[in-house]
Amino acid sequence: MNPLTNTRVLDELVSIDKVEFKSEWQFEDRKTGVFYRNGVIPNKLFLTLLGGDIELESAKNAIKILGNMFRSGVLENCEYIRIADYSKVTRASINTRILYANTLNRLNSEYHCHPSITYICGASILLKTMLRLFASYVKQKLIFVPTLQDAFDLINNRNGTASAEKLHQITVSSQEMDEFAAECGHILFDEFYTIDETKNFISPNNPLHPLYTIISLLNDDLRELKRTEKEQKQKIKATLEHARVLNKELSDQKKNIEEKEQIQQILIENLKLARENAEIASEAKSEFLANISHEIRTPLHAVLGMTELLLYTALNNEQKNYTDTILTSAKQLHHLINDILDFSKIESGQLDQEKSLFDLRILFDDISSILAGSALKKSLPLTFTIPSTIPPALWGNAIYLRQALINLVQNAIKFTYKGKIVVSAEPVSETPFEFNLRISVKDTGIGIPEEKKELIFQRFTQLDSSATRKEGGTGLGLAIATQLISFMGGSLRLNSCENEGSEFWFILSFRKPKKESDTTETNASMPDTVLAMLPETASECQKPVDSTPPKNPRILLVEDNIINQQVATAMLTKLAYTVDISVNGLEAIEALKKKPYALVIMDLQMPHMGGFEATKNIRKPETGVLNPNIPVIALTANATKEDRENCLKAGMNDFITKPVMMQVLQELLQKWAPRSQ
Repeated sequence: MNPLTNTRVLDELVSIDKVEFKSEWQFEDRKTGVFYRNGVIPNKLFLTLLGGDIELESAKNAIKILGNMFRSGVLENCEYIRIADYSKVTRASINTRILYANTLNRLNSEYHCHPSITYICGASILLKTMLRLFASYVKQKLIFVPTLQDAFDLINNRNGTASAEKLHQITVSSQEMDEFAAECGHILFDEFYTIDETKNFISPNNPLHPLYTIISLLNDDLRELKRTEKEQKQKIKATLEHARVLNKELSDQKKNIEEKEQIQQILIENLKLARENAEIASEAKSEFLANISHEIRTPLHAVLGMTELLLYTALNNEQKNYTDTILTSAKQLHHLINDILDFSKIESGQLDQEKSLFDLRILFDDISSILAGSALKKSLPLTFTIPSTIPPALWGNAIYLRQALINLVQNAIKFTYKGKIVVSAEPVSETPFEFNLRISVKDTGIGIPEEKKELIFQRFTQLDSSATRKEGGTGLGLAIATQLISFMGGSLRLNSCENEGSEFWFILSFRKPKKESDTTETNASMPDTVLAMLPETASECQKPVDSTPPKNPRILLVEDNIINQQVATAMLTKLAYTVDISVNGLEAIEALKKKPYALVIMDLQMPHMGGFEATKNIRKPETGVLNPNIPVIALTANATKEDRENCLKAGMNDFITKPVMMQVLQELLQKWAPRSQ
């Protein structure tokens, strides 16, 4: 044995009991029987116990835990003793040996450590030969011992008198050398040569046996590498062929995609052109409807206005009956025009997305005041119910909710001849941010047969479309309500039995306002059920009008249509205002330079200078009018949202559409030009 005094780095006796084994340093494959166990005495000794037929995949797993051990810092900046127990190893392939040697060299370099000596325990002659091949590569001095205990005994031997291996005098004859060379030639150069193990001309005790074994191992590894190389070349060839096929397919697909993109581009251009044409058509349709609306509203304004004024004169019963009939028919015509325009706006997608804060109770009161007279004419109680648990402030689209409910209530009044109509709202669910309400309109009318329930929601459809139907109308009321409710996020539903009545209902979600005022007491005091307040007489237009002013404010009416001049003048005079007339914007500016007026009522479409341009000039100080800030009210047959916005942008203060009723006009005048008492 070689002396060990110069290789021992331990100052105290060591044994396997002092070696630390951690679970994360161990690997075992119960299926193959391969195991790899690591233990250390930090910075002093590194012990590895191996076993089984160690293939490449098993070696990769073993290397992972080897890295875990080094990363724990137990072998760092040190020189240590290495022990490897191969007594349980049956085989280790060349790829395994190369992978393990490279990894161990890298880890030793990375953590600035190296083994001073390595003890190999229980290795077979074949393994000893294999390990000697790698001794110089891994830069380790190898000592082969029979058992693990022998390794510890050598390490603990302080005198250094033991020797690891006995030296022998090697004697080899010339014949043995020739036979060995011939055998090695067959091994190295004959691809199909097979070693005859029974021949055994080089016994294990022969000094040439280790060298013979090394050459055999190298030849086996070389053949394995050649087989691997051949397989890799075949795989590379197959991969290249597959890549060629894929490349051709990709080229074909690219060509198809380019063709599809060209077709898609053509479709996009066609769609773009179709969209432009549709927008032009929609714009033309909107312009046509606006013009038709203007042309119809202008004479209708005269009919309604003069009829209402006529009712304020002394009439006998027969004359009053005729006049009431004219007024009712004119209002129905007005309602018909509004329905057609509303449906046109919905069809063209011109709905307003803007929401606002509103009180549902006030909205119900508003609907009640509008429709109570129609219900009274048929002796129908119109009741609105809303529980006190519903908050007074909700965030939603109150304008469209109001319009949808008006259409539903009008529909209920139309087809109910006895009984009652109930409009109700009740909570369905509530979250910290939203309030869901079920809103319904229920009547005791004629009801709807099962086979016609879907039909009535279609536009321009009546339950009875024959010439002898009792009720008129466009058949748009339910269609408009359905689309408005859908726009707000709900769905209009129907419960109905023929001859028993109908209930139209929907559920809408309303957002709670961010900051709610304390209205608990007000809420608690509100009744759950409110019976609509009905006027004392059936003629809604005959509400008392205050016409006894001590002082008459002067109003400038800017209107080019003679009939509209007469209607507006008669109304304003009846309301005790003094009226001057200008037929266009130029005359209006000249009049405002000469006289002080309380208010200007401005038409929009006039010759020479229209209402928009005239208002802009009135607001300019350099124009020279006496009061550039005078209230200007648009009175026009143009009834769209854009018209209203354009009026406000031009500097007008308010907007009123033709035809206008006396009560509405009086409220507007009291707002902008109140009479002094």
